[in-house]
Amino acid sequence: MVKLTQIDDETHQQFEQQQHTTSKSIIEDDFSEEDEEDSDIEDDFDFENETIYDRIVALKDIVPPEHRENIYKASTTLQNSISSIFNQGGKLLWVLTSSSLLLGVPLAMAILSETQLQEMEKDMSLQKSAQDVLAPGSEQAFDKKQ
Repeated sequence: MVKLTQIDDETHQQFEQQQHTTSKSIIEDDFSEEDEEDSDIEDDFDFENETIYDRIVALKDIVPPEHRENIYKASTTLQNSISSIFNQGGKLLWVLTSSSLLLGVPLAMAILSETQLQEMEKDMSLQKSAQDVLAPGSEQAFDKKQ
């Protein structure tokens, strides 16, 4: 059951005044505490020695958790992709290098020796033609003696 009581105007005014002064003192206390805290923060904070990492950490609270999770997933995916590309690129470079050493070097040596053999044959033919020019008929003399 509910019991009703009648409140006089004087009592009501006293209650409002008391509430009003209490709320003013609470608000003043809050402002004074905030002013003290702000001044402490401003005094303790050193702008000259602030790093970019400190700024990024301070921005963490501004970004909502859903966006932070999406950013984290995207950066992890990018990091894994780059790591995989470099890993596969290294393997491909190893295969190309070892194949060129195992197949290319012997092939280059064979081509070089073939070229040297052709040069030697060319020199021999030049020497033979030079002898023919210097001593024409010397071959005929050798042919008759035999």
